[in-house]
Parts: sequence; structure tokens; C-alpha cells
Amino acid sequence: MVFTDRTAGYMPGQSGVLGVNYTATFAKSMMADSRLMYVNPNHADATDDGNTGENPEQPFLTVAAALLRTRDNRGDVILVGQNDAWQYGGGSTWQTPIAEEVTITTEGVSLIGVSPGSLGVTWHPVTAAGAGTCITVNAMDVFISGFTFEGGALGGIGIHAIWNGTTLFGENLVVQGCFFDSGIDIGIQLEYSWFARIHGCTFEACDFAGIYNDPTDSDAAYAHIYDNTFIDVGLGTGATGAISFQGVTDCYIYNNRIYNSNAEAANAATDEGIDTAGGDRNLVSDNWFSCVLTDTAANGDWGEFNSGAATDAWVGNHCTTGIAVNTPDF
Repeated sequence: MVFTDRTAGYMPGQSGVLGVNYTATFAKSMMADSRLMYVNPNHADATDDGNTGENPEQPFLTVAAALLRTRDNRGDVILVGQNDAWQYGGGSTWQTPIAEEVTITTEGVSLIGVSPGSLGVTWHPVTAAGAGTCITVNAMDVFISGFTFEGGALGGIGIHAIWNGTTLFGENLVVQGCFFDSGIDIGIQLEYSWFARIHGCTFEACDFAGIYNDPTDSDAAYAHIYDNTFIDVGLGTGATGAISFQGVTDCYIYNNRIYNSNAEAANAATDEGIDTAGGDRNLVSDNWFSCVLTDTAANGDWGEFNSGAATDAWVGNHCTTGIAVNTPDF
């Protein structure tokens, strides 16, 4: 596998994204004939017409163009250049964000935002209002890392992994080191997506849900959701919560940190924490919640803030006043 020289110069001397070891990622996924492609809408020579995307000085203009050159199970990698579109950026150079709504149908492709900071490369839906889905995953074994997903007045979805209804399944997805901000309605949605791994992400005031499974659709299963931070997620009108996973089976949810202003202030926070009601055999352990331990159906307590299924195991979860040993409100 040859990858060291191909990445040199684009990410010199640093790992690129908090929590991502690029060398290890490439070594695991790339083969000798894998394509390493670059996307940077701020580069003067970026174009989708004529460039192959394999030269960082002649990158593609769009992620969509790079995806057209990917091949199933060949370890192709797309590196997306940093921009200054974050709301607190200096705004002097390279201000164009990724503003696309793409669908990934290539198995085994990696999509990586290259940024030395903790937030990642800014990405929002096509319109400024932002009602669309940034990335739809209809393929197996997709890896996504290093992006900040922003929405507008109408919200939108950051990443949606879903079976396309015929032969393409959004399974075995890995989402790592991404940030989902307050303009996004749903950070990550899984529908009939099995074996997802979501870790090292931050969900900041997403209006509807951080990680979501629609209970009226085909349920997710076998997901591992760990080491994520949720801050005031799901507080909007008609919202669900930080991890709204009704109906899921055999999922493992652990070592997440969930802060909710309603729960912390003993206000109504019904199922705004973790909700696996209607599911089966889920293990929810060692998570941290801004709610009190009592389970007396009072506002903001353990049982009001969370809901589990009868066959779940909720083990050693941390509240502000102690460790919970029961499954809440199944």
C-alpha cells in the first residue's frame, strides 16, 4: 500500500482533524490502486471539467464530482480542503463552504475534511435556508470525518444513512470527529442502517435530534454510539432528544455526555436524553447526564429525561446525584 507520498504536502506535520489518525486510516483502507482525490472550491484552479482531482493543485470544485470517480471497495479517499465559512472565521480568504447535497453510492469510500482545528470543514445544504440533507449514504462501509454541518432557518439533516429501497444499504457507516451545529435539525439519521459506529462527535443545540431513528420507518440495529457530546439538543418545538432511538435493537450506547438545560433546571425534559423505547436488547452504559437520579416522574429526573425498553440493560449511568442502576420508564 502506497499512501505516504500522496498525502505529503497537503497535511504536513499534523493529523488534520481532532481524533483522526490519517496515516492509520489510509493504511487500513487504501490499496495500491486506490484513488486519493482532492476537493477545494476555494482553490483558483479547482474545476470539475478536466481535472482528475488527484493533484492537490488541481482539485475538484465539488464533492459530487469526486464521488463520480470513486469505485466500489477500492479504498478510494476524498480529501476536502478547509474553508473560512465558520461564523467566527476571519472572513478574509477561502470563504466558500461546501454547499452540496450529495448521495454516496460507492462502497468503501472515505470522505475526510482536512482541518487542523477541532471543528472541521464547514458544510451546509445547498440553500442558505438549509432544508436539505448534506450527505445521504446508500452504500456499505462509508467513512466520514472532519466536517462541521451547519443548517439555516429551515434546519436540514447532516448525514442520513438509509436503504435506498432496492439493493443499496447504508450499513457499516463510520462517522468520526464531526460537529453538528444549532442550525441543523437532525445531526445523523439512521434508517435500516446496521452496524454504524458514531464516535468523537459534538452535537450543539440541534433543534430536533442529535442521532435519530424514525420509529415509523425501518429500524436501525447493532449501532455503537460512544464518546460523543450533546449540548441542549432536541429542545425545539416537536423535538425528540439527544439520542432518539425508539425501536432500535442490539445497539450499544456508552460514554456519551448529555447536557440539557431543562433537565439541569428541573424543568420538563421528556425523553430529551436517550430514548430506546419500543426497542430490544440495547445496552446503555456509563453515560453522563445533567439530571438528578430520582425516578419519581418529576420534571428533569432520570425517568422523565430518558426512556428504555423492557429488555434493555441500562448499566452504571451517571446522574448529578448518583449512579442509576435501573432502566428508565420502559
